[in-house]
Amino acid sequence: MLLLLAGCRPAGQRLDLHYLPGFVPGSQHVFHPAKVAVLPVGGSLATGRVEVGSIFAAAGVSDKDLYVSDAGVVATRAVIRALADAGLTPVALDAMPAGGLPPGVDYLLTSEIESIEVTKRFGAERTIHGQYFMMESKVRLKFALLNQSGETIYSGELTGTENEPPAPVGAEVFLPLETEPSESLSVALSRAIGSLMLEPGIRRILPVRSALPTSH
Repeated sequence: MLLLLAGCRPAGQRLDLHYLPGFVPGSQHVFHPAKVAVLPVGGSLATGRVEVGSIFAAAGVSDKDLYVSDAGVVATRAVIRALADAGLTPVALDAMPAGGLPPGVDYLLTSEIESIEVTKRFGAERTIHGQYFMMESKVRLKFALLNQSGETIYSGELTGTENEPPAPVGAEVFLPLETEPSESLSVALSRAIGSLMLEPGIRRILPVRSALPTSH
């Protein structure tokens, strides 16, 4: 009987994540082109199938489980893209170099997925746009930047979130910007990665572009 019930259990819904370039304002064209080696995003949540949340029906019962597969692969590509968009020159590495950083590389960036989750809850109400729902996504990443000597010169945890529908402003109520868990979780991932370029600790280390001179 247990095997029969297990066989009838829904397989769940796979969420395909992607990075949204430039989603975080001020994260592009920030630095001069220093070379930054990038290791694959690690952590226990970066590989294999990882359950990240559920969709709940109006009755409060879990209707569908949500999962991601090999999220570290997508996150690694996203980190590399974000660094390049910020003006840096990322150099992808497969593993920690045994003999130090490759020639010409200035820094090494490591990152881990510490948490990744999304929940969508339907309500009983219906509007002209469909059944009402609330959805919350959160991604927390841990970053470390090392210099050529292998010393950690920056470390920090950054969290990206996405909540639907947006909170009302005064009497104005907004419609959801994202309706799919995969899109909501992608926004949260993009916010977590893009916010690295805004970190004061990173900007004190990497060569920041100076503001353009104003004309008189």
